[in-house]
Amino acid sequence: MNYYSKDTDADTIQFVKESVLSVSELTRTKKLTEILNSYAESHSRDVYIVQNSKNKQARAAIADLDYFQELLSYKEAVDAATDEIMYEIVLERKDDVADIKLEQIIEELNLDEERILKLAESIEEE
Repeated sequence: MNYYSKDTDADTIQFVKESVLSVSELTRTKKLTEILNSYAESHSRDVYIVQNSKNKQARAAIADLDYFQELLSYKEAVDAATDEIMYEIVLERKDDVADIKLEQIIEELNLDEERILKLAESIEEE
C-alpha cells in the first residue's frame, strides 16, 4: 500500500480488507502470530486495526514497535515545536496591554461563568 498517495475509495476498501481485524479473527486463527512474525523480519510500516465485533468503539492498533517509536518521536518533535512557537508568541506579547474585558472573553468563548468563579474561589481557599 502506498502511504504517501491521496487515499481513494479503492485504497480505503483495500486497507479495510487487509488490515482491519476482529478480535475473534485474531484469537481463532494464527493471524496475530503472522503479524508479529512479519514485524520480526524487517522494519514495517504496516498497521492493523483490531476491533471488537460487538462494540465497534472498542478498537486498537497493532504496529511494529520501531515504527510506533518513530511516530512517537515525530509527535514529540511537533509538541516541542508548538511549545517553542507559543513561548515566542508569549515573549512577543508580554508587554502588550490587555484591554479586553473578562466578560467579553467569557461571552465570546461561551465559557461557564459560574464554574470559573467556583474554580477561582477554590484556588483562593488553597
